[in-house]
Amino acid sequence: MESKLYAVLTGDIAKSSRFEGEARQNLLNVLKAAFAEMEAILGSDIIAFPFEVFRGDSFQGVLLQPEKALTAAVLIRAFIRGSYKTTLKNAVDARIAIGIGTVSHLPVKSTGEGDGEAYRNSGPELDKLSKHNRMLSIKTPWDIINSELTVECSMLDVIILRWTPQQADVIIEYFKGKTQEEMAEHFKVSQPAIKKRMASANSYQLDLMVNRFKSFFKTGNYNPVRL
Repeated sequence: MESKLYAVLTGDIAKSSRFEGEARQNLLNVLKAAFAEMEAILGSDIIAFPFEVFRGDSFQGVLLQPEKALTAAVLIRAFIRGSYKTTLKNAVDARIAIGIGTVSHLPVKSTGEGDGEAYRNSGPELDKLSKHNRMLSIKTPWDIINSELTVECSMLDVIILRWTPQQADVIIEYFKGKTQEEMAEHFKVSQPAIKKRMASANSYQLDLMVNRFKSFFKTGNYNPVRL
């Protein structure tokens, strides 16, 4: 088994039973668009195996750069929430479990054929999310980091579950590196309106958590930073 670490993201759509017929097909299209947008923002070089949808509303993908896994999960959730202009009560969102670890076998045709520590750290975590009414989880090979990430994922859920579609859209543009002025022009609103959306979306706190997650990994030497 090679020692390089990967990130496996396994997810599904919460309360997906409300989607039938054409609505379910549209959901599939939104998921595929979310993966494409995430890859466009983070770069295709992070993909070890492309994201695929299976069992209708479940999905899985493998990243070569585990330090970007949390950003990828946030982008996928932001895109999905922004794609459905609903009330917060009816918001569409994804549960995502991130598994960090080695991979003994990358699939050739289907993500379900993969195996290794990262896969075993991801799949079971998704089952726990649905049982405990949570939306985000990360499991690494290091217990001390997992303890902190449990807290951070809970806080991220508090933030993301409050995003309106408009706030989620702003977060996507923020991760593209757009300035507030550029976002204002893109959304045809004023710069103060964008500033307000970013503040209410807790973009600063989001940055802190994403950068903290990245700090657990040293470039080329995936050892946990001592806390």
